Amino acid sequence: MPEVSRARALLKPLLIITAILGVIHFFIFQIISTSMGTDAKLILALVFIDALILLPVGVLIFYTSYRQGFKWLTYFSYMWLGFFHLMFHFALIELVIFLIRPHEYSYWVLIAAGLIALWSIYKGFKFPKVNRYWLKAPAFLKGKTLVQISDLHIGMLHLNQDWLQKVVGKINELQPDMVAITGDLVEGAYDKISTQLKPLAEIKAAHKFYVTGNHEYIHFSDAWESRLQELGFTSLHNSSVIVPISSTNAASGVHSGNLLMAGVPDRMVKRFIRNLTSDPELALKNSTKSEYKILLAHEPSSVYDLKTEKPDIIITGHTHGGQIFPFSFYVRMVQPLSKGFKLVNSVLIFANQGTGFWGPPMRWFTDSEIAIFEFID
Repeated sequence: MPEVSRARALLKPLLIITAILGVIHFFIFQIISTSMGTDAKLILALVFIDALILLPVGVLIFYTSYRQGFKWLTYFSYMWLGFFHLMFHFALIELVIFLIRPHEYSYWVLIAAGLIALWSIYKGFKFPKVNRYWLKAPAFLKGKTLVQISDLHIGMLHLNQDWLQKVVGKINELQPDMVAITGDLVEGAYDKISTQLKPLAEIKAAHKFYVTGNHEYIHFSDAWESRLQELGFTSLHNSSVIVPISSTNAASGVHSGNLLMAGVPDRMVKRFIRNLTSDPELALKNSTKSEYKILLAHEPSSVYDLKTEKPDIIITGHTHGGQIFPFSFYVRMVQPLSKGFKLVNSVLIFANQGTGFWGPPMRWFTDSEIAIFEFID
């Protein structure tokens, strides 16, 4: 059974990760319980032990046919992971405070992490915000719009077909000229998730583009590009298309030009499928002259794969903006930015905060995002 194989493949790394998390749980427990009485320490220890046991169980169940019946356990596992993330960083702060000035209020870590976790869950369940951005471009693009969605992770907890239908409805309200999906569209096996993508066919835009993220390949399939083509998207795999555009301006008349839309699969694709690569240089090469070039890539770090070809902008996702602060600092260790815009090697990059989420349904100092770019001259 494919589901059993997936669960088995996850078991060993999950046990190793759980062992590491166990050590960190013990550290957090030691910090928080410093000023607690015996009874409170015992209760806290039992909660930590139970949570540590249930955490990998909930994650494994997510990848089996039992996921619906035990959905509460999966929710608990991922929420605890987010809560643990907050406790750990507050525990580090408390350690520094205690070394400077010993006190009897170490339990503040638990209170602070708990309150922020509740706020983060509230934000995590909120519908994605529409964030509007403006890009300077040649006159023929003036007034045209591009909507980008990224990191939807369809299949993760409540990010299902009904949720996707609402996202599609919001996109259609924006009436974009173009739509781009920049990877990590799914979270699950192809046979389980591909049918849930049907609402994407209802997106009303003249041009629709798709590039893969790492999670499409993590879930053992390279068929997602074909599936998106069935839904009316152009899958850009180290390739580009020329989009002829004309616009009329009351002051300056009709303007025409070519937009080059290029795209690459995730740069980690070779780890999963040996004969596939991510090559932005190849993607951007096109014999037809174009006045404006957009490269769609899953990771902002694809900018480092450019040598001679230079797009006007790289539109990416992957980072989730860090999702739960201060994870954005760890993101910056491997990516040139966590969200928004940045100029790297004379190339402008944009990183979407993610339309969905991965893991904990939580956000702190980030927002789920539907990005709309309006071109101005």
